[in-house]
Amino acid sequence: MNIRNNFNPILRDKIRKCINLLDVEYKTLDYTIDFYVTRERLEKERKNKPDLDGKAYNQILNGKIETSAITLGQKKLIKIFLYMYDNSETNFEQCIKLIAKVYHEIRHAWQNANRRYENEPEILNVDANWEEYVRLPSEKVAYKFEEQQMNNHMLKICEIFGSDKGFNYTFHKPIKEIVYSE
Repeated sequence: MNIRNNFNPILRDKIRKCINLLDVEYKTLDYTIDFYVTRERLEKERKNKPDLDGKAYNQILNGKIETSAITLGQKKLIKIFLYMYDNSETNFEQCIKLIAKVYHEIRHAWQNANRRYENEPEILNVDANWEEYVRLPSEKVAYKFEEQQMNNHMLKICEIFGSDKGFNYTFHKPIKEIVYSE
């Protein structure tokens, strides 16, 4: 797993340490994680060299429901929109939210690398189809992986981010109800 060095090196190192807590099949995926520090970078990409569908850009840039990351399987790329996290370098709760999203997207990368859910519909307008999106088998599995890995490694993650408070990681009720439904 490669992490671009286009943002704070201290935060990058902490993220790398959290990724290294995962099993080898995840931390050695041939993917690159690219962190977008500013919204302007994404807007410039959309205008000059888009690699996402227009609906995806609209959802990320203007959606009511936050889309803070996306995995592009064919490009072996995970985009994390760091600018959506408030003080991600110093705010502990935002750091936890960020690592959870990184784990979630790494699971999607693993799914792509292992050719899982290839015939699943692509939902680009999450605002209009939020529940349908969360019900996708790939999403349910990624959410469960996120929760499991966060809880398995919570004490170590807290230590990496300089906190001695551990806690049980869980989703907001609407997501949890969908993810654990039949």
